Amino acid sequence: MIRYVFISVLISLMLLSCASIPEVPGLKKETTELKIADEELPKTVAIIPFENKTEEVGIANQLRKAFYNHFSSKPYTDIEIGVVDEKIVHLERTTGKNILEIPPKNICEALGCDGLVYGRVTDYKKIYAVAYSQLGVEAEIWMINTRTGKEVFRLKDSVRYHEGGVPISPLSAVMTAVSTAMNIRDIQQVRLVNELCHKFNEKIPSPAGITEYRPQIKEVLTNAKESPFGKGKVIQVGAEGDKGMVATFDIGNFKKAIPMKEKQPGIYLGEYVVMPGDNVKEAPIIVSLKKPAGYDTQWIDVSGFVTIDTTPPPQVKGLRAKGFNDRIEVSWEALSNVSDLKGYRILRSEKPLSDFKEIGTVELNAFEDKSAEPGKVYYYRVVAFDMAGNESEIQDAIRASLMTKEPQILSGAIERDTTLSGIYIVKDNLKIPKGLTLKIDPETRMIFSENASLTVDGKFIIDAKDAPVEFVSQENKKWGGIIVENGHINIKGFKIKNAQKGFVINSAEGFIENGVITDCDTGVSITGVPSPLLNHLIISGNKTAIELTRTGTSLSLSNIFQNETGLKLQGFSGEIKDNNIHDNTTNIISETPLKIGANFFGSTNTDEMKLKGIEVARVYDAKIPHGKVVDAITNPYSKMSQEERQKKATELLIEGGNYFRQRNYGKAATLFEEALKAQPSPEIYYYLAFCYQEMKEDEKALKYLTEGAEKYPKESSLKRSLGLFYYQKGNEQEAKKAFEDVLKLNPEDRQVKFIMERLAGK
Repeated sequence: MIRYVFISVLISLMLLSCASIPEVPGLKKETTELKIADEELPKTVAIIPFENKTEEVGIANQLRKAFYNHFSSKPYTDIEIGVVDEKIVHLERTTGKNILEIPPKNICEALGCDGLVYGRVTDYKKIYAVAYSQLGVEAEIWMINTRTGKEVFRLKDSVRYHEGGVPISPLSAVMTAVSTAMNIRDIQQVRLVNELCHKFNEKIPSPAGITEYRPQIKEVLTNAKESPFGKGKVIQVGAEGDKGMVATFDIGNFKKAIPMKEKQPGIYLGEYVVMPGDNVKEAPIIVSLKKPAGYDTQWIDVSGFVTIDTTPPPQVKGLRAKGFNDRIEVSWEALSNVSDLKGYRILRSEKPLSDFKEIGTVELNAFEDKSAEPGKVYYYRVVAFDMAGNESEIQDAIRASLMTKEPQILSGAIERDTTLSGIYIVKDNLKIPKGLTLKIDPETRMIFSENASLTVDGKFIIDAKDAPVEFVSQENKKWGGIIVENGHINIKGFKIKNAQKGFVINSAEGFIENGVITDCDTGVSITGVPSPLLNHLIISGNKTAIELTRTGTSLSLSNIFQNETGLKLQGFSGEIKDNNIHDNTTNIISETPLKIGANFFGSTNTDEMKLKGIEVARVYDAKIPHGKVVDAITNPYSKMSQEERQKKATELLIEGGNYFRQRNYGKAATLFEEALKAQPSPEIYYYLAFCYQEMKEDEKALKYLTEGAEKYPKESSLKRSLGLFYYQKGNEQEAKKAFEDVLKLNPEDRQVKFIMERLAGK
């Protein structure tokens, strides 16, 4: 019932907003022009900053630049926007007033003009709902002649587009064919503003007696959104205007008068290939159209600035490669203080100096080559690359091959203090008797047959933080684990996989640090005192990560995630703090009520922490080490019955819906968030995201769409909304993922199929 109430609200809102919206106009030339006496028109005009009466950040500046581009074709002397802005800043500082508070005459005296153009954006709509989209802008402009003190004219107009009604210009057709940077939504918004300014310009009168008109530029499109541009990348610029002109473009002050060719009558294209040593930050693209002998017109691209970066990251140092029987591990020193670092490319060859080919890219400073073949020698190099595609200098290659040494067989009890190094297969059981020590060197691999285990009655030592020791099963069959009975363990640097219980510890001293435990029935099981300290562990993908029974151990600085149960506590008296315990089916369950320290549980809301028998007062608001300790938020509805929570959620939804219909999205969002606490539902997530998108708070909109889609994976409307959000933002890869999920749930979704066809055609 709730869903139908809100869908009817949304449809009513859409119909109301559409009722006064005309169909998408074509780009027609207006024939009407204001009739104004020539003596009332100024000669030199400045376009001052426009007001923004909407919540769309940057729209007024975009409209002002677009208007300046169109107005430059009129036979006025117009002052460049950069000069205007520089002098306005000085004028505001000296007068202590906003530019709109300063008399027009005083402004013109400072700028050296006799006319001013004012403007304001009065409305801007950008709606991308589940099955509907709308884009619209409304503005007014007016000119004042400061010689006479009179307002020369005042114009108000608007342009609206609907999904499926985007007018396609000859230039956009050409540019989308030659450039992968042309996004249909980007073109749509640029053309929306451009069309409105064109409509304004057609109505603005020109001074009488002027026979030489400047060439007209109708539209400019660039691939500026591909910035930063690295060596060899191509900056593409297209312009549509009067035919038979001389066209060039500038990249700020970096490169001037780059030629453009007239590919079709009135369609001009130009390119600049970035050369080594080219570097410029946030330069505007300025297109010039000039008669062979006469005036020229300039047009500043409003879609963005161009950054050229040909400075490569530093050379990768400390390259190492280590061969195992099933892989070669390559590692290196991570680069620091490289703000635009994107990742590392791993290159491999069977020759020491040539024929290197890329076999993978990573963001971290380690890579596993699992495609290496026995009996072959390989050479590796690692190249860092940045956001612009620049690559670091290559280093001398390092050599490695798969380990071919036959593993040794172990079983029974060691008879003396022993150190192991290499590859071993443990048959049945391996025991460390009381009074003896077993030490295992870094990079050693212990392979256990089914149900085999390592029993520690004596002392067990591993010091292999940077080159961990591996404990794995043979043929993917569960092995018994490491069993410690009253022994002593000092373990640092290990990996345990596919055990029944990774560690079974009963009244043992020592510590377990810097380890990874995965795919076990239980990662760590500790009983009794004394007990080892647990630090810097990663325990994931197990049925139960840690069991602590009648023990006082300490767990800190560890990551416990994606297990069925994170921690299972019984008679626990130790300390659990400063850990990331999240994304488990149940994060912690305690047999008796227990208070613990601050950890990150994936939420600051106790109702969402997935805790049973656990009390928390302080928690981290994000993953450690980035999170901060804050007070835990207790859900005020947690003690209500399901029926009471449902009733409260319905009341909040109805109240929020009233504000939603009034377009008071801030108040509506507050009530929807309260309803989410009482009783979550897909509808609440959807309308929360809708409210925050309308309020231009895209991060919150994405948060609720993502959270809702994860919580309700069978709800295609949330997946569709998430895909439309990414599509709107130009993140086509994430949009495709979401749309693919929608089509799995609803193969006949026509809107999603239409968009997927668009994306596939790029």
